Amino acid sequence: MTRGSKPALARGALEHSHHEVVGHPSKRKEERSSRWGLLKKGCGLWWEVLSSAMQSRRKSTRYEMMLLPPIETFVPEDYPLRKLHRILDLSFVHDVVRDRYCADNGRPSVDPEVVLRLFILQALEGIRSVRELMREVQVNLAYRWFIGYRLDEALPDHSTLSRALDRFGDEVFNQLFVRSIALCKASGLIDGRVLHLDATTIRADLEWNQVGQPDSSDPDARYGKFPQGYIAPGYKQQTVADGKARVVVALAVTPADESEHNGAMDVVDAAIAQAGVVPEAVCADTAYGSGEHKAAMEERGIRFVSPPKPVTNAKRGYFTVEDFRYDAKEGVFTCPAGATLRYVGRVRSRPKQRRYAAPRAVCGACALKGRCTRASRREVKVSAHHAALLRLRAESRTEDFQQLYRTRAPVIEGVFAEAKQWHGLRRAWRRGLSNMRVQCLLIAAVINLKRLIAYGDVLPSALLRILSSLRARFWDGIHAYLKKSTRFVSPLAKAKA
Repeated sequence: MTRGSKPALARGALEHSHHEVVGHPSKRKEERSSRWGLLKKGCGLWWEVLSSAMQSRRKSTRYEMMLLPPIETFVPEDYPLRKLHRILDLSFVHDVVRDRYCADNGRPSVDPEVVLRLFILQALEGIRSVRELMREVQVNLAYRWFIGYRLDEALPDHSTLSRALDRFGDEVFNQLFVRSIALCKASGLIDGRVLHLDATTIRADLEWNQVGQPDSSDPDARYGKFPQGYIAPGYKQQTVADGKARVVVALAVTPADESEHNGAMDVVDAAIAQAGVVPEAVCADTAYGSGEHKAAMEERGIRFVSPPKPVTNAKRGYFTVEDFRYDAKEGVFTCPAGATLRYVGRVRSRPKQRRYAAPRAVCGACALKGRCTRASRREVKVSAHHAALLRLRAESRTEDFQQLYRTRAPVIEGVFAEAKQWHGLRRAWRRGLSNMRVQCLLIAAVINLKRLIAYGDVLPSALLRILSSLRARFWDGIHAYLKKSTRFVSPLAKAKA
């Protein structure tokens, strides 16, 4: 045995005791692997629990019977139809249509107020057909609530609405429109200071080759020019809107080939009657900018803000009518050479136009004749309101005129865009001038009612929140009471007993 070495027995005993205390390396590795396996297994079980909790299958309750609160509780307090319902009084419809129903014979009809509410829904949502409208009402709780029908109550057939429309005519819808104006006026949404006038075309529900034909399904539709530049069958709606809140105060519906000049002052007079005050100004686009309209506005004490049509065209190098000075007091024109042109008669093809001419001898000897006319004398043809047109042309150059005219487009063109984009005015729902007028009146009334909801303070929002809270607490209490007091025993439990 060498020095410093230990006996084998002693060394083996030491190693054995060390392994017992510390453990053999391979054993320690096995233990670590075992612990890691247990940890992974535990995590896996926990992950399975989490995974199973993240996905579930809900038991279907489509056919279970349950106790429901009134349908009104499902319509939020701030829902637009609830706001509309608060301000809407349609009781007048019963008096208007009473003579169109039999008093003592026939089956009971659908309530005329329900019919009118359904048409209001159609205009509000821009639904083209009554068939589609009734499909929407069938599945929409808010629509059912608005017309006053329960969930288990059968709805009117779409054909009933079509027949009711024929029975109502346009009088009912005109009354609705007039009443919407009155409500807006009472709420301060109409001041009548500035009115805006314009026209828009509406595509008729008609094929091109049927316009004006004896067997046409829409005998009233005519060809008209649409904003995109194309020609199509349609109608034209002239509209007047108040400048304060864009409330529609008057409208007129004609075939699409009617000129804006025809009936423009009639619709303005109707707007003045509805507003109850003569406006300070009426704004309109260039299509209305004529001396005739300017003179008519001046007679009513109204400023007419409408850019006149461009300067009269003439052959290149020749004098235009604007180069002739007009003396309204004497009723004569003076040409650039200083000669006087006097009234000589009316234009046969256009009775509203007048002819002014200089003597042939004067024109024949004039040094400027080569720049004026090739005829024996120069004639000037103008309207009977040429003086008013000159005043309009002069006013159109002022800054306040242009500033006031810039307010026109956001008001009246905004109304047309809203009516076509959201409420279905882009195309006729039905055929015929009377039905087109019904559609226009209905959409205009809905737009006015929307203004009333948006700007009118019907009920303070705080009060609405209180009412909603009280209603929710009431129904919570009812359900709690029924759950506590009701003792339901199933038939199976009774059999066992």
